[in-house]
Amino acid sequence: MPPAIAIDGHKEKNTNLETRSKRRFPLAFLLVGLAILGAVIYLVYANTQTNAAYYMTVSELHTCANCATQSVRVAGVVQDGSIVRDDAHTSVRFTLVDGTQTLQVAYSGVVPDIFKAGVQVVVEGRYSGQGPFQAQTLLAKCPSKFQNATPTTQP
Repeated sequence: MPPAIAIDGHKEKNTNLETRSKRRFPLAFLLVGLAILGAVIYLVYANTQTNAAYYMTVSELHTCANCATQSVRVAGVVQDGSIVRDDAHTSVRFTLVDGTQTLQVAYSGVVPDIFKAGVQVVVEGRYSGQGPFQAQTLLAKCPSKFQNATPTTQP
């Protein structure tokens, strides 16, 4: 069927096509999208804040003013002769050494098998500034299996 001719001699435009192209994106979809984006950003932020812990040296921890309110990680070497185990309560107390600075540490939980004097450890927990560092996590660094070997000459 040929298109209808208007009185003024011009062809009638297809009004359905014209109104479809002028339709705007529904406001409800935009609001739902913004709500989902906001929820994702909040969840990422909240998750990183709960798992965040400052990494400090022993000397930095001793001078820290607000460490009692946040979780911190401290690395050092277990001092010789400082380990006191309480197997009945699965706890251990020891001294952490970093250079010339020392830190008393109290930890309750499973102690790694390689934990002993002279081993590098990382403890995570809270420090009030008085008494021992209250560690919730104790990680012991594994000794390296790959060390530089000095070549020997064979006769």
